[in-house]
Amino acid sequence: MTDSSRSLHRRRLARTLRRWRANAELSIEAAAAELLCGVGTVHRMENGESAQPLRVKAALELYGAPAHVVAEMVEAAKRGQRRGHVRRAFAGIADALAEYFELEAEADAVHVVEGELIPGLLQTESYARAVIGGADPHVAPEDVDRLLAIRMDRQTRLAGEQPLRLEVVLGEGALHWQVGAPKVQREQLRHLVAVASATPTIEIRVLPFSAGAHPALGRNFTLLSFAGHPEPEMVYVENVAVFVLTDDEAEVKRYGVSYARVRATALSPEDSVSLIARVADGIQ
Repeated sequence: MTDSSRSLHRRRLARTLRRWRANAELSIEAAAAELLCGVGTVHRMENGESAQPLRVKAALELYGAPAHVVAEMVEAAKRGQRRGHVRRAFAGIADALAEYFELEAEADAVHVVEGELIPGLLQTESYARAVIGGADPHVAPEDVDRLLAIRMDRQTRLAGEQPLRLEVVLGEGALHWQVGAPKVQREQLRHLVAVASATPTIEIRVLPFSAGAHPALGRNFTLLSFAGHPEPEMVYVENVAVFVLTDDEAEVKRYGVSYARVRATALSPEDSVSLIARVADGIQ
């Protein structure tokens, strides 16, 4: 884990501790008295300076946080102590992208704006293989299978007892931009119809060509929300050579406003599914 990744985890942990203490209507002094520690210890935990896993567990339980939030934050505190940790599963991937994958695995909800491609979390294996093998000239042929496996593994978050909530605003162009053979594109669109129709935690809205200029025009980005906090806390943006992952509150808020406006401009989920199905049926 890089220093930047540890910093992101610490800041998330600090925000969560502050939020749940405020929800419990406890002052720092009252929390310290209940936790049998000094006021300085609580301050350091909430400033992201230091946090012992057992102390984090005790504090969040005192504040009434649900069990899954407690478990997640204890694990975050443990990760902050593992300075020698290496992301073996993500070897060869840019640090910011690997950090995004780690945080995506912990997120409660992901909100995606994508103009030209189907997002990785919704790609079929054939579509993903065509994207990985053809879209990046720097990907060696021998790395395609490894990167494909990572992408498919990420999709396991969409199922299970606590599935990831996924909202996607998809540009209409992504429906028509042929990736791979026509059969691959048709299969991909039918997959979108299937998951959007059968999975209540997945929402797909198509932004039609008729929407004209909008706040996300020419910009693809992903917002991450975490348990216990409904508003997005992080934003991820990438282009050909740059991967940016930030939790700057002002920056995240700006992207959040853009996302809300674009989502409101897009078709309803029902109309989006109908459009996707029509495009799929028209592919020969």
